[in-house]
Amino acid sequence: MDQSSNIRQTATNVIPKDNPSILSSAGAIGKHFNPDGSLGQIPQKIGGPLDKDGAIGSQFDASKGGIAGTVERVVDGPRHPAGMAQGKI
Repeated sequence: MDQSSNIRQTATNVIPKDNPSILSSAGAIGKHFNPDGSLGQIPQKIGGPLDKDGAIGSQFDASKGGIAGTVERVVDGPRHPAGMAQGKI
């Protein structure tokens, strides 16, 4: 019996733009935490250290390190894909 027909093959995106993880900055949940998202707008309005360029808010920029950058890398998000840290992109 040939088992090769039962193996499901999936394509892996180098930078997953077509099907992002729900937790990435472009995903169903993660997009709400962007500065222009429904939750991300709150600290933008408060400003100060919570602003996207502030001491606390900058930790939530998915294209940089910090909390959001780490999550973005783990879920292979489009703003900080996993291969980026190892120089593969």
